[in-house]
Parts: sequence; structure tokens; C-alpha cells
Amino acid sequence: AGTGYGRVKSMVDASGEQKSEVAPSFAVQMVGLNNVPSAGDAFQVVEDEQKAREMAEKELDKERKLRLSEQSSGSYFSVGSFEGYDGSENDLKILNVILRAGASGSLEAIKGMLRDLPQEKVILRYLTSATGEISLSDVDQASTSDAHIIGFDVTPSEEVLASAKQAGVQIYSSDVIYNLVQDVEKVMLGLLDDVEVLDQVGEAEVLAVFGSNKSKVAGCKVTEGVVQNTSRIQVVRKKKTVFEGDVTSLRIVKEDVSEVLEGSECGIGCEEFEFW
Repeated sequence: AGTGYGRVKSMVDASGEQKSEVAPSFAVQMVGLNNVPSAGDAFQVVEDEQKAREMAEKELDKERKLRLSEQSSGSYFSVGSFEGYDGSENDLKILNVILRAGASGSLEAIKGMLRDLPQEKVILRYLTSATGEISLSDVDQASTSDAHIIGFDVTPSEEVLASAKQAGVQIYSSDVIYNLVQDVEKVMLGLLDDVEVLDQVGEAEVLAVFGSNKSKVAGCKVTEGVVQNTSRIQVVRKKKTVFEGDVTSLRIVKEDVSEVLEGSECGIGCEEFEFW
């Protein structure tokens, strides 16, 4: 069964009665395998123990290769298309994850939903993805590799929760798959660098330039929206941005004002810019 093999030592039914033989669709508790198989593993009866060992070793080899593949290449997930983010294509982040599920079908379902998300900015890398309960060894691995633990349809024990809290390991556990996907999205967003997004509130045309050297002021007419004395501006010449900075003075004639509305003329000064 899965990566486990062995000889049957005992079989006990639901009433506690020992069984020497079991027919199809009959449930028993069996003792004899060298390790506990995962939920969903196929149980097969073979001629001898040597054959069983070979089959188990093949399954173990498959698991190793899959785990190495996931650790080296990662499973990609992106929040690069979220509003407000415009990072570099090469600015990749990695989130290490230990994924546990109650059954193999559930495991593949949640991995499939994560794979279906856009794949541009953040890499989701599985250190472990398997069925079974969240264990203390999972917490230890997460602590040493800066990973998060995701549990679907499994409930961590009090001992595991206490160990995770002490180690500073975050565990996300739910029996609703969409909740877990949302949790992963939030963690992914937390990995992204803050990006300043400029919201254009107005536009002005330079009509004339007054003053000299660093005391130059642009005489402008506000053609759209509003210009404020706290505004950050971009000076655009021939469709090319030649300066970006803060307004340091805003006047109508000789009077300092806090804002100038569309259709009005004003003087705009920027201490860092003199080439109007």
C-alpha cells in the first residue's frame, strides 16, 4: 500500500473479531506494514514479500523525484496582475510551503487551484506536499526553511499549534478550499514590495517662465482638474518626462494659495527644477 509493505499479522473487524480472510468491500484494521500508508493509496495483495518490497520501493522513488521536482522548479503563482502592482518581470519572490491534506484527491484539488492562478511575480514552492496530519516535524521543517504550513481538511493538534507558535511558524488550516486559496493570496501579496501609484488629479500648461536661476517660476494655466500646493508633478516635454518632484510654491499673482482650479492661471515653483 503506497510506500509500505509487509506480511499480514492480524486483521480485526469493526466488532473487534479477528479475521483470517476478507472479502471485497469488507473493512478491517490490519497490522503488518512497515509504515503507515497515505489516505487514498491502493492496497494490493501480491505473491511474496520480495515482490511487495519492489513495488513499495518504486512508489518511494516516485515520491522522491516528485518532491525534488517541486523543490527545484516550484509551482508558480502570481499576484502581479493585482491592481497597483507594476514590478519588474525579473523581481521574483519565493514562498516556501508545506502542504498537507486529508486525502490524495483533496491534495491534488488544492494544488490544481493554485496552479490555475496567474504565474508571473511570485513562486510558490512546495517543500512537502502529502496527505496526513500536520506533524511536529512539519513545524520543525517550516521553522528552518522559513515556510508556511497549509492544511486542507486536517486539524492540527494542540501540541502542533503550541510548537508552531513557539517557533513563529504560521499554520493555515481549513476544510474550505477557497478559504485556503485566499489565505495564500494574502501571504503572496505580503511578499511584494510596496509600489507608489500616482493618481493624476490635474494638468496645466506652461505659458511663460519668470525669474532667473533657481528662482524660476512657471506661469501656467490649469487645463484640467486641480493643482495643489502639496501636489507631486511631472514636467512633460515632447511626450517625455523631464522632471518629477514636489511643488514648493503655488501662487495666484503674489498670493500663496492651497489650490488652483481648472481655467485659472497661477505660478508654480519647484526648488529642484529650473529648466521650465
